[in-house]
Amino acid sequence: MSIFLRIASVFFALSIYGSVWGQNSDSAPVSELQRRFLQMEQRALDLSNRLSEMSGTEPIDLIDRNESLAPVQLETDAQQSYDQLPGPMVEPLPIPEEPITEESPTVYQSEVVRVVPTTQQRKGDYYLMPLVGFAVATSTNFSQDNLDDDLDGEWGNSIGVSAARRWDNWMAYVRVAYQYLENQNLDFKNDLNKEYKVFGTEESFSLSLGAGYTISLSQKLSTYGGLGAGFAWRKNYVDVQVKSRGKWGNDSTKSGADSSLVFTYDFSMGLEYMFSQNYSARLGYRLLGLTSNESFDGSFQHLIELGVGANF
Repeated sequence: MSIFLRIASVFFALSIYGSVWGQNSDSAPVSELQRRFLQMEQRALDLSNRLSEMSGTEPIDLIDRNESLAPVQLETDAQQSYDQLPGPMVEPLPIPEEPITEESPTVYQSEVVRVVPTTQQRKGDYYLMPLVGFAVATSTNFSQDNLDDDLDGEWGNSIGVSAARRWDNWMAYVRVAYQYLENQNLDFKNDLNKEYKVFGTEESFSLSLGAGYTISLSQKLSTYGGLGAGFAWRKNYVDVQVKSRGKWGNDSTKSGADSSLVFTYDFSMGLEYMFSQNYSARLGYRLLGLTSNESFDGSFQHLIELGVGANF
């Protein structure tokens, strides 16, 4: 089988060599086709060498081993003209088109939130307000020796001034005031089986600090509330009358005055109306409590207050 392959390869190589030799006999340069034939001949020789190694025989040499198979520079006009011809027209690939979608217009919605201005924004950072008040239905207990009973409060009055600093709807205030009221008991209890009448007065100079909060009811009307504490100089005077032999007379041993520094606390609430940009009026209620003073127990004063003040 190997001999048959060697014979076939020899005849194939001779045919190719003859064709190449016939074409190279003239002085024309080697073409691309001739170079391809030389490469095929070289492959045949390589195959012959491999077969000889397998069969143990000598290989057949048909061409000169020094002949180069390097590509030959093409110099013919026909080949150059062919190389200059344009290549086939390549149509560009179509660009894929995305489907056109209709965009709905963007609608922006905005909500206008009405922010209620604070008391500080409407009226200012500070206020200064003089106040007058009327005291009603107050009472205190008077106890001395064999006398021990309540003194019923009569109408009284007060006057003062309040100044405050505002933070939004909050406020901190200081108040200086004077309170005066009268009290009495026409049937004062005692353990001497005597008839007594006691007439008294109560005065107090107070200084208090407090804080409060304001709620707007409308553009001009608002309500407020506050708590405060402080000190007061409280003075109580009594005129004790005793009935003896059908006549009323002064008991100088029991009549007199007591005074001392006492602790105060108050609660206030009411309405405030701003009748101009810088001025407002106030109508409110204030409960003023005072601690005991010598022979007098603690007392409460119910005050109805009116005031007109400036905002700035």
